[in-house]
Amino acid sequence: MDTYKIQRKIIEYLDQKAGKDITRQEIKKKFTESSEFKRPDPKSKKVKSFKRKEKVPRKEIEFLIDQLCNLLEVEGLLIPNKKYSTVANPFRLTGRISISRRGDGFISLPSKNEIFVPGPLTNTAITGDKVEVIPLGVGKKDRLEAEVTKVLKRGRILYRMKVKEKTNKFVFGNFLDMLGEAKEGVLHVKSILKDSFDAINVDDVLIVKLKEGAEPQDYLYDVSFIRFESDTKEDADLQRILMKYNYDPVHPDFIPLDFPEEVSEKTVSDWNRRTDLRDLYAVTIDGITAKDFDDAISFVDEGNKLRVWIHIADVSYYVEKGSALDKEAYERATSVYLANRVVPMLPPILSEDLCSLVANTNRLAFTVEMEASKTGEIYNAKFYKSIIKVKKRYTYEMAEEEIKAQDPNNWMYQVSLFTDALRKHRMKTGRIDLNLRETTITWNERKEPIGIENRERLTSHILIEELMLSANLKVDEFLRKKKVPTLHRIHEPMDEEKLETLNHFLQLNGYNVQIHDTSYPEIMKAVKEIKDNSVGKIFNYLLLRSFMQAYYGADPLGHWGLGFKDYCHFTSPIRRYPDLIVHRVLDATLLEGEKEYSDNEIAVIGLHCSEEERRAADAERDIVKIKSFRYLESTGIKEFKGFIVGIRPSQIFVELDISNLEGVLEKSEFTDEFEVVIKNDFSFYSKKYSKIFFIGDPVTVSLDRIDFEEIKVFLKLKDFKKEEIPLKKK
Repeated sequence: MDTYKIQRKIIEYLDQKAGKDITRQEIKKKFTESSEFKRPDPKSKKVKSFKRKEKVPRKEIEFLIDQLCNLLEVEGLLIPNKKYSTVANPFRLTGRISISRRGDGFISLPSKNEIFVPGPLTNTAITGDKVEVIPLGVGKKDRLEAEVTKVLKRGRILYRMKVKEKTNKFVFGNFLDMLGEAKEGVLHVKSILKDSFDAINVDDVLIVKLKEGAEPQDYLYDVSFIRFESDTKEDADLQRILMKYNYDPVHPDFIPLDFPEEVSEKTVSDWNRRTDLRDLYAVTIDGITAKDFDDAISFVDEGNKLRVWIHIADVSYYVEKGSALDKEAYERATSVYLANRVVPMLPPILSEDLCSLVANTNRLAFTVEMEASKTGEIYNAKFYKSIIKVKKRYTYEMAEEEIKAQDPNNWMYQVSLFTDALRKHRMKTGRIDLNLRETTITWNERKEPIGIENRERLTSHILIEELMLSANLKVDEFLRKKKVPTLHRIHEPMDEEKLETLNHFLQLNGYNVQIHDTSYPEIMKAVKEIKDNSVGKIFNYLLLRSFMQAYYGADPLGHWGLGFKDYCHFTSPIRRYPDLIVHRVLDATLLEGEKEYSDNEIAVIGLHCSEEERRAADAERDIVKIKSFRYLESTGIKEFKGFIVGIRPSQIFVELDISNLEGVLEKSEFTDEFEVVIKNDFSFYSKKYSKIFFIGDPVTVSLDRIDFEEIKVFLKLKDFKKEEIPLKKK
């Protein structure tokens, strides 16, 4: 039976009923009694005409209707009541579309479900566009499939277009930095100055804008000329990433920013409601180049117990819910750190001044005050708005120096003893720590990359991390117990099916240890067994990839990786919108007022912030790669040691010994056939060398080329490890 056809008919029927009430029985009656789907009467004279056309049993149609209606209810297209359901008006879903390399579209929904859009039905949409879709039916994996009915908002303003052909009337070019099927732009001679048109040559890269209202034909889009890519004094790599991800470092002019210059009793409307902590010793600890200081800490040893204060910038006082500033902050959702530049969520007047907890200045804060034991147990916490005055600004290096001196009378060293106890206590109770190093780029005065290095994780980093984790945990625990809708930071447990892959890797590398379940002790047993070498690094990568991706949501599901039953983001409201949401919810709860947000609002905000977080991570990863490759190019180094870290049928990925840079070996380095023979998740067979290669195998490679458009380093294989299987570890 053509189930898809039946579902399409049901969708069309519901679309016609948009805004009206309907029962499932009405739907079932309409389609089970329809002559199109109903089995013919054997006594009918027309029965011969139905012999080759299979009709659908009533029960199967009813099952299809129930399955489809259940999914539509989850997505809010059918709103159930006691006796009937209201059909949403319009009968459409909206979301940001992501286009795969094959050209198919995917849209995440607040329900955490995903809609699939077949390539031919993406309707000119480009990755990042906000689109409207109508469901078509239930496809594979029991998920909704849909068709794009309208592009509501383009995901970006400017595009890079490489000229491939020029005629007397037109310039044709290919769009760069765009996933999915290749799309082309056409520039009309009438829309550009003659001097500019004459200067355009094949292979030039132009910055263009899509013409509004012009419908593309066969992936050919009308564009307007903005400038030549080379026609700028700005960092071309940075400009490229800003265009690709549609980031603007400057906030719109229409947002009013008329804030008072100082924080005092005269300028703060709720001054008398706040706890005055200006006499309490408080410090900030941040990177040497930091400009936005979200958090400060205070600490007092009271003998039989410790008292700790975590002060977080009170952004919610300045960013009023629903204001133009709030809407802009919501759209941005996060600050984006692009190499040595930042695209801030909030304007600098707030992010670097009024909200930032700068030293020796009155500042508004939201304080978490905790009582704890010296063994790392927190047994009491309270929350309140405050006024603080930071006494000293520490860098991580300054704090580290005092900690390493181990003076028992030193304040910073005393704090570190407590946070060390906190960390050890949490490691025992379910926290997974892979201790992966962070790669950073160093710059010269001209903002050119001059080096790549692994950032050392200092004790002072861990000190701040543990205190911020404590504040986030306690705030979320409080809000969960109050049963108020809020935004949780969720990290679901690892899929048990991933254990087979991990255990297979351990076995292939000669380790006797096996992971029996996804519990903390089992995973850490394997982590501790493998030493800090190339195999250990690969295992940590595999383990990290096995984890579910953390996200923001309305359900208090906890954070599996940290081992916390309760967790939210509260400590960075200057650079993360979810933290601002939690501040508002916490304040409303303390005041015993009405709920700040509904469950549905929280779900929508969570989806948006999760998407923006992933987009920012992609942008940050792209710029680091590009700048790393610029540095690699400047060194003139042509030969590298490395080891295999990933396998695809057409490409093998190698981590180079030059500060974790990753390169690619094409399949032609190993075989003359269409693709390499992948034996399992960790190995492939090379007919060229009559050898099985494993993930983790050392290789010597030479530089073939750096492709800055693909953002990849292509390599040639020079030599490899001869041993087939490593000796077993005892």
